[in-house]
Amino acid sequence: MTATSPTGASFEIRPNLRGRAKALGLAVLYLAAATLLIAAFIFGLAKTGLAPAAHISSLSLAQEFMRESAYAAGVVLALLALARLTRESISRMGFAGKGAWRDVATGLAAGLVLVAAPLGIMSAMGACEFGGVELAPDRILRFATYYVLLDFAVAVFEETLFRSFILVQLSRAISFWPAAIVTALLFGLAHAGNINEAPLGLLVASLAGLVLAYSFWRSGALWFAIGFHTTYDFVEDFVFGVPDSGVVPANAMLHTTLHGPVWLTGGDAGPEASVLALAAFLALALIARFALPRREV
Repeated sequence: MTATSPTGASFEIRPNLRGRAKALGLAVLYLAAATLLIAAFIFGLAKTGLAPAAHISSLSLAQEFMRESAYAAGVVLALLALARLTRESISRMGFAGKGAWRDVATGLAAGLVLVAAPLGIMSAMGACEFGGVELAPDRILRFATYYVLLDFAVAVFEETLFRSFILVQLSRAISFWPAAIVTALLFGLAHAGNINEAPLGLLVASLAGLVLAYSFWRSGALWFAIGFHTTYDFVEDFVFGVPDSGVVPANAMLHTTLHGPVWLTGGDAGPEASVLALAAFLALALIARFALPRREV
């Protein structure tokens, strides 16, 4: 059984084997093009001395931002190239203009709530403490701006790579839900290399990938996913300063400490490896279902 998508031709499975094979080949071609472009950008950063080629933990803030921007540029340029090759509008690949600001705003609000609520529950259970403001007033704006730009670049990179051209083409090859599951599992596995990552964190990341793919299917665009992804990471990284996929952010606004059972707090991996994160992403699916309108693209 195939999914009947409100977004029309974007996810419609091809009627014959040749069409499905072509869609699968295009997905592979996009992944290869994105990989080559990212490698070229990273090589360029290394040759100019702007950022090292190796992804080491001692990157400066500027180097970290340039690397993430290179990733985002690589996947977006690959998308534009493949869209031109296939003579298909990028509006069908998640970047339709209709309702963009509304979807972004909804995603931003959802990201804020679904980080703050689990941390609030942990605090009520005695497993989380919010310390005072760590930064001087003149540094708050500086680092807030940095994290907004960084987390936006991460969101554009990951949403474009996992839930744009590849998701559309895989849907045309094997139908939407199998494609969404495949890309969600790949999204989860992509987090496996993060320091201090936990098995539950990988499960949560996969669930997040599935829900965000559904938001694309539902709304016909990735704007909700990009908005949510940006704010979710920003609130974790800058506002509360909790571990994000095992990485402890520097220069956070608040000093937040987690203690108590790992199943509740996520331990060294952070709240994304908490059972509360599972509940949060199930809630996100409900938000996508009831807050996002169906749109044809």
